[in-house]
Amino acid sequence: MSNKQTLDHALDLLHEEEGISYKRMFGGFGLFKNEISVALILDSGIYMKVNNSNKEDYVNAGSIPFSYVRNGKEIKLSNWLIPYEIMETEELFIEWFNKSYKAAIESKIGKKNAF
Repeated sequence: MSNKQTLDHALDLLHEEEGISYKRMFGGFGLFKNEISVALILDSGIYMKVNNSNKEDYVNAGSIPFSYVRNGKEIKLSNWLIPYEIMETEELFIEWFNKSYKAAIESKIGKKNAF
């Protein structure tokens, strides 16, 4: 699947959710809810926002964080690859998406409180 096909599939699964939008980012797409970044679509995968509230789900599923190399160092993002099986069921996908939305809100609040 291409990034665009993955995006179209995600949008189809999220068709009943309000506030969903996307934009091109990093050669793929960013997926947003109420203007908050929830996921990245890169390399035909969906990398959802993860924090302590939902990280165990991803670890237990054998998922990995999105990473890239910059100046010889591996950089890992707080976005983890959603298991393919989750993308096959609308109910599960929405559940995981909304957990990641919550994680994204918590991350945003944490950054504001850090200053």
